[in-house]
Amino acid sequence: DAGDGSGFSFNDVAADRTGSRFGQLALRAPQRVQQVLAQGITDAELMPDVSDLPEFLRAAEFNSRYGGIDAPAYRQQLADIDRRIRALSLYQ
Repeated sequence: DAGDGSGFSFNDVAADRTGSRFGQLALRAPQRVQQVLAQGITDAELMPDVSDLPEFLRAAEFNSRYGGIDAPAYRQQLADIDRRIRALSLYQ
């Protein structure tokens, strides 16, 4: 997306990482997931708030701000996303 699409989005990254975490939880503790879903769960309980994360970044802007996917600034942003996911009670 950074090159030809709508631009790079950390919101997309957060959704992907949250979905992966949910899938891992569903495999590891399916009864727990079924129970939580049966009781009802809000979007905010499934996915952390990511409204403040950068999105629509073109390649040049992404590289300028984050230095690429192997750079510390990018890894720090991923660590923040992972921290937000871990803070949700479902994933603890």
